[in-house]
Amino acid sequence: MIPGRDGYIQFGKYRTYYEIYGTAKGAKKLPLLVLHGGPGSAHNYLLDLRQIAKSGREVVFYDQLGCGKSDRLTDESLWNIETFIEELEAVRKTLKLAQIHLLGHSWGGMLAIEYLLTKPTGIHSLVLASSMISMPLYEKEMVKLRAELPGDTEKIMTKHEKAGTTDDPEYQEAYKIYSKKHMLREAAYPPHLDSPPEYFAKDIYEKMWGLSEAYANGTLKNWDRVDQLKEIKVPTLIASGRFDELTPYQAEITKKEIQNSKQVIFEHSGHLAHIEEPYAFNKSVEEFIESVEQTA
Repeated sequence: MIPGRDGYIQFGKYRTYYEIYGTAKGAKKLPLLVLHGGPGSAHNYLLDLRQIAKSGREVVFYDQLGCGKSDRLTDESLWNIETFIEELEAVRKTLKLAQIHLLGHSWGGMLAIEYLLTKPTGIHSLVLASSMISMPLYEKEMVKLRAELPGDTEKIMTKHEKAGTTDDPEYQEAYKIYSKKHMLREAAYPPHLDSPPEYFAKDIYEKMWGLSEAYANGTLKNWDRVDQLKEIKVPTLIASGRFDELTPYQAEITKKEIQNSKQVIFEHSGHLAHIEEPYAFNKSVEEFIESVEQTA
C-alpha cells in the first residue's frame, strides 16, 4: 500500500483538491507534480503514476478548478490559461513544492508549457506526456487520422460536429471507433482509474477545448507555442504513443524545438500510454527524473 494523504488548498474564494502519495526520502528525491488533461477532467485517470512513489519520491496530484473534487468554477471569465497558471502557483506555494519535477498529460502538458514560459523557479525537469504544442498543427494531423477511419466514420463525425449534435448516439458510436484507434486501444479502461461522471466539467471542456477530442473548436483552437518551445531550458522528456492523436510527427517537432530533451514512443499505445503500458511508462519517467537528479 502506498501511503497517501489529501486535502484542499485555498485559491481565492475557491478550494482546490489535492492528493499526495509516498514519503520523500533523501534530499535529492524531489516531488513529482502531475497536471491532468481536459481542460475539465480530474486527476483520477493518472493515478497509476503513484507507483513512482515506491522509490521514495512524493507524487502530487490535484484537480484543477471546476472538476473532480475541486470547487466548481461558475464564472466563465475565469475559464482561461491564466487562471490555471495562478492555481498551479498556489498549489506549489501552499504545499511547499519549491523544488519539483513537473509532468503534464495532454492539456496538462499545454498548461506546463505555458507555465514554463513564465520562467518559474525550482522546476528541475519536465515530462510532456502526449502534449499538444500547437492546436492548428494538431488539427492538420487530425485530418489525416480521421481520413484513415473505416467506412463512413469520418463522414458521420463531421456531419454531427457541424450540426453541434455530438451527443447523438450515431456520433457517439463513430467516436468510439476513433477512440479505440487513437485514445485507448486494446486495453480495457481500468475501473480503479475511473472517476464519477460528475467529476468531469463538460462546460469548461467544451468552452476551452471543444465538442470532442477529435473536434477541438473551443477557445484554445488557435493556441500555438511551437516558436516559444526553445525558451524551455529544463531537461524534458517527450512521451507519446505510436497511435496517439498527438502523432509522432508532433512529438518529433517538440523534440527538435526543446534543445535539452529526449523522446520515447510507446509502440502499443494511443493517447493514454500510461494506462496501456503502465510499467514501461512509469519506468521511463522514473529513470528520466533520476538521471536528471544524478547529473545535477
